[in-house]
Amino acid sequence: MKGAFCTLLFLFLAGVASGGLEKYPGFVVSGGETARGTSRGGIRITYLGVNGYQFETAGHALLADPYFSRVGLGAAIFDQSITPSPERIEEGFKHLQARADAILVTHAHFDHLLDVPELLRRTGARLCSGPTAVALAQSLGTPPRRCVTVQPGSVKRIGPWTIRVFAAQHDRLFGSVPFPGKARAPVKAPVKPSDWVTGEPLAFVIEAAGKRIYLDAGGLPGAPPDPAVGKVDLAILGVALSDSRQRFPATVRPLHPRYVLASHQDDFFQPFSHGFVFGKLTNFPEVVRTHENERLPGRLILMDYFQPWTLR
Repeated sequence: MKGAFCTLLFLFLAGVASGGLEKYPGFVVSGGETARGTSRGGIRITYLGVNGYQFETAGHALLADPYFSRVGLGAAIFDQSITPSPERIEEGFKHLQARADAILVTHAHFDHLLDVPELLRRTGARLCSGPTAVALAQSLGTPPRRCVTVQPGSVKRIGPWTIRVFAAQHDRLFGSVPFPGKARAPVKAPVKPSDWVTGEPLAFVIEAAGKRIYLDAGGLPGAPPDPAVGKVDLAILGVALSDSRQRFPATVRPLHPRYVLASHQDDFFQPFSHGFVFGKLTNFPEVVRTHENERLPGRLILMDYFQPWTLR
């Protein structure tokens, strides 16, 4: 009961506005080619909110954690039935390529997986994720042939992309991981937010066009990236909660990135029309101070919704 109460308290607090990107214009990047799929010599990146991204190169697209429905705060607090929003998915889809090679999902919480079955159908992509996310997607009608179950150590080559899979962790909230648990097919279709259990958190290294991108959704102090990851051009790191901010230096150093993109910081209960608003429990100034005081490698950056930037 205590853990559930703390989770609900977090969901309430996360809905309280605490400013937007206007405070940090020097960190926000955008630019590059405006035409879709024309990122010659690099990877074009579009931020989709929460921990969601579209990556494009050579006319191909790859999605990670795409989530447009933005379930309301009340449904999350009271653990009510949730469903994807067709209208919001349709609006978000306008910013995507019509076809995608794959959708990567870091873990199975609703703010990472809820919209994925519909986006798989629309884009013709394959789902690449851990067993729990695959089981939940299949329970909602995703054909098994469209799913690729991966685990740490997996390497998948899809179109121009080489995708390497590594173990990750989920941040704790008041001492525990929200909505813990795992699932295996066949499983009952999820209905409430708590049904979208964490599963097996994963990190991905995405390689294409001579560039390497590391992506995770957060983590725990004392658990740096697998040394096998090596150096990357861009590290996309979830920093939503205190755990992820504490582990930030030990995560950035071994990756030695040229750029560090602080991710999973927006208030994902607000519609996109409200613009980017930091969640109440995020603390980007702390991330900035840590980056400066620890003299961490790479330029620290932010991205706004649907404003592409090309990594060269």
